[in-house]
Parts: sequence; structure tokens; C-alpha cells
Amino acid sequence: MSDISALSHDYEATSQFADRINSAVLQLKKSLHHSQARPDLGELASVVEAVKTQLSSAEHSTTVPMEVVERLSSEHQAQMSYLIADLQSAEEALRGKAAVDPAVIRVLDEICDAADASASAMFRRLRRR
Repeated sequence: MSDISALSHDYEATSQFADRINSAVLQLKKSLHHSQARPDLGELASVVEAVKTQLSSAEHSTTVPMEVVERLSSEHQAQMSYLIADLQSAEEALRGKAAVDPAVIRVLDEICDAADASASAMFRRLRRR
């Protein structure tokens, strides 16, 4: 696969991930603020678990693009243990073991921000080619 093809494939995967995670988080926020029925949080919990696993070990998952995990890792390098703990708490809340509070939303927003920034950076690299 050529460089441009590989980059295009990576961009497509990252942008699709960003769309999925942003939509799921938006649905969750709407349900919390407008007393709507809560959406199924299983997919969000799986994403948070995959991010946590990839950050705490060298294990790679196809659920979360590597660029997103690398961005989170570089942004939180000094506080990695706190981020892992926050991800653990968020996963438990999304699985129904605790309340979904603003701290959970903050963690989800950080994942969304990293996904959006990664997709934007890849798009810019793709445009320069």
C-alpha cells in the first residue's frame, strides 16, 4: 500500500471513530440534560475500556485508532496514572456501577477532543501530499 493510500485509510478510520464517539457522547449529554431515555452506553464503555487498556499496556486494539491513543498519551504524560484512574471510573459509570457525573463527561470529552484533533491532523497531512 502506498503512503497516500495508508494515510487515506488511517484518516477514514480515525474520522469515522471521531464521528461515532462524538455522536454517542452527544446522545448521552442530551439524555442527561433533557430527561430523555438513556441510550445504550455499552459501546461508550467499551471505547473507554479500550483506551485504558492501550494506555496502560503496549496492547493495540482496533476499537480505538492508535493516533487517538498516542495523542491522549502525549497530552497526559505527566498525569498518566490519574488519567487511567479517571478512565476506570468512567467505564464503571457507563456500565451502570456508578452515576454518570460531570467527571465522566469530562473524560469522554477528552477522548472526543483527541479523536477530533487526530482526524484534523491526518486530514492536513493528506492535503499536503
